[in-house]
Amino acid sequence: MRTGMIALALGLLTLRFLPALPPVWSLILMPIVGLMVLPFRAYPLAFFLFGFTWACTQAQWALNDRLPIQLEGETRWVEGTVTGLPQNGEGVVRFELSDSHSRRTKLPQRMRLAWYDGPAVNSGERWRLAVKLKRPIGLLNPHAFDYDAWLLAQRIGATGTVKAGEILADARGAWRDSLRQRLLNVDAQGRSGALAALVLGDGSGLSREDWQVLQDTGTVHLLVISGQHIGLLAGVMYLLIAGLARYGLWPRRLPWLPWACGLAFAAALGYGLLAGFDVPVRRACVMIGLVLLWRLRLRHLGAWWPLLLALNGVLLMDPLTSLQPGFWLSFAAVGVLIFTFGGRLGSLPWWQTWTRAQWMIAIGLSPLLLILGLPISLSGPLVNLLAVPWISLLVLPPALLGTLLLPMPYVGEGCCGSPGGCSTGCSRAWRKRRGRCPPGTLWRLRFGPGRWPPPAPCCC
Repeated sequence: MRTGMIALALGLLTLRFLPALPPVWSLILMPIVGLMVLPFRAYPLAFFLFGFTWACTQAQWALNDRLPIQLEGETRWVEGTVTGLPQNGEGVVRFELSDSHSRRTKLPQRMRLAWYDGPAVNSGERWRLAVKLKRPIGLLNPHAFDYDAWLLAQRIGATGTVKAGEILADARGAWRDSLRQRLLNVDAQGRSGALAALVLGDGSGLSREDWQVLQDTGTVHLLVISGQHIGLLAGVMYLLIAGLARYGLWPRRLPWLPWACGLAFAAALGYGLLAGFDVPVRRACVMIGLVLLWRLRLRHLGAWWPLLLALNGVLLMDPLTSLQPGFWLSFAAVGVLIFTFGGRLGSLPWWQTWTRAQWMIAIGLSPLLLILGLPISLSGPLVNLLAVPWISLLVLPPALLGTLLLPMPYVGEGCCGSPGGCSTGCSRAWRKRRGRCPPGTLWRLRFGPGRWPPPAPCCC
C-alpha cells in the first residue's frame, strides 16, 4: 500500500515539471490503462496514472477558465462580489472579484483587480465595475517570482485595472474584514499591521521595510499565519488536556486522548477559519488532522506514514498547490525534522534538540531554496533560535486571546497591545543590529538578479 501511495504522490507532483499539458485524449486513455493494470503487480503504475490524470485535469480546468485572448485589453462592465481581504496600498487597492459576469461575454469566475485612486473596497460587497481586462501573465525574468504560476495556483483567470465603478450591495457576512479593521485600530504601539498579519494572515499592513527585515532574517513564516502557528495552537490545546488528565483534573468518565485530539483539531480549524482557509492553511489543517489521527490510532505505522498521507491528501484536494514554493518548503521542513529525530533512541537535552532542529532545517532546505530560486538567509538559523519562542510564547497567545476578547471594552485592546509591544522590541533590536553591519555583509545569498517579493498571505 505504501508503494501505491508513493506512486500516487509522484503522479500528482509530475504536473509541476511539465512544460505543457498532455492532449485531452491521453487524459481519457490513462485512467483506462490504470484500471487494466490495477489488479496486477504493476499496480503502482495505475496509482501514478490516476494521480497524473487528476492533476492534469485540474490544471486544464483552471486554464479553460482564463480570459479569452480576444478580450485582452478591452474594457467591459463586470459585476461580482469582493472576496478575501482587499489590500490597501499607496494610492491603490487590490482585491479579488468572484462570481464575475458580464453581459454577452463569458468571463473567468475569479479576477484580481487593481483600482488606483479609488474608494475603499470591503470584502463581501457587490460591485459593478468598468475593468480593462488582461490575461493572467507574468514576467519571464530568470530567478524571479513566477507570478503566472501563482495566479494559476490561485485559480485566477484574469487581471485588470478598474476605471470606474458603483456599489450594488453592501457587505454581508464579511466578518474577517470587520475584524481586520478592529485590529488595525488597536493601539499596538505602532504594530497593528503586524498584529493583523499574525492573527488573520493579512500582510497588507506591513511596510516594505518590514518585509525586507523578515526576508533578511528568514522569519517570514513567523509573522503571517503558517503551519507553525496552527500547529502551535493545536499543540497547546492537546498539552492542556493531557496536563489536566495527568494531574487528575480531567473527568474520568471522558477518555482524555480522543478529547485531546478532537479539541486540538477544532482549535486548528478555528485558527484556519480566521486565516480564510487559503491553500496553505488547508494544507496545515490536513497535516495536523492526520498527525492527530496517527497519535490516536496509527502510531504503530511510524512517523513517515502521516506525512505521506498528508502529502497525498493535500495534492488530491488541490493538485495546483505544487506550483507554490510554500508547498515544497513546508513538507520538506517536516521531512527534515522526522529524519533528524524520528530514529533516535532516547531523548536529547532540550537545548540540543532546539539548536539541532534549526540548523538541520537550514541545511536541509538550502538545496531546495536554490532550486526554487529563493534567497537563503545566512542569519536565519541564529535569529530563529530566539524569534520562534519569542513569537510563539510571548506574542501569539496574547494576540489570539485579545482577538477573542475584543467585544469586551478595554480588555481585548489591552491583550492585543501586549504582543504589539513585544514585536516592536524585537523589530527594533534587529534593525539596530542590522544597521551596525557593514554594507557588504552577506545576510542573504542571492543567486541571480531576482528578488523574492512579499508573499501572499499564508505562504508557508
